[in-house]
Amino acid sequence: MKTFALLVMAAGILTAQSFEAASVRRSAPEAVGKARSTGAVPRQQEPGRINYPNVNLKAVLALAYGVDRDQVAGPQWLDDERYDIVATLPADATQEQVPAMLQHLLSDRFRMSVHMETRQRARLALVVGKNMPKLTPAKESSRFGFEANSDNVVFTKATMTSLARMLTLFVGRPVADETGITGEYDIKVNTTWAELQLGSVGAILDLGFRLEPRSSPAKFVVVTQADKVPTDN
Repeated sequence: MKTFALLVMAAGILTAQSFEAASVRRSAPEAVGKARSTGAVPRQQEPGRINYPNVNLKAVLALAYGVDRDQVAGPQWLDDERYDIVATLPADATQEQVPAMLQHLLSDRFRMSVHMETRQRARLALVVGKNMPKLTPAKESSRFGFEANSDNVVFTKATMTSLARMLTLFVGRPVADETGITGEYDIKVNTTWAELQLGSVGAILDLGFRLEPRSSPAKFVVVTQADKVPTDN
């Protein structure tokens, strides 16, 4: 009787960590080429359903384990190969359970094995340059955001922390605010949004900042085994 109860409990735990239904397929070649040329990683989540079209497994692993993509280590194809993942959550499931469901899905469909390690993580620090940057205090009426114009990008009501987070998106490495500057500012950057997306942050540095390399211990997800081709749906 005790053994039966344990089996029922284990089945309940497994169900709570599993999607009700899931489809995992390799993306069409033309979609893969478009994603690689733009560098985009599409992600979409809907109520009661996830839909990740044309996504690589490094992005899914980051979502599943609550880390940034640079904290996922494994073979290069985790970056290169693209998949279409659609899954339905059980009726009583919560969004907080989605990461565990993604972990189970990766393990089941890709026969994936992972373990956690602490490694040194390369990052950048946003610091003040030789001269104190000239910053315009934000207007009380302004709201946090940005405006992309033909020859400049204006960040409104931005703190140095939010500016560092934006830089993280552009340079492909985590950026931390170490300027010591507090307050909110309207910051005009004399570059285009397209140039920023290509990782050109020289205009931001021209404002009087520097990006200095740093490293610190961080949790890494290490993939030790995975199949490129998912099992049948």
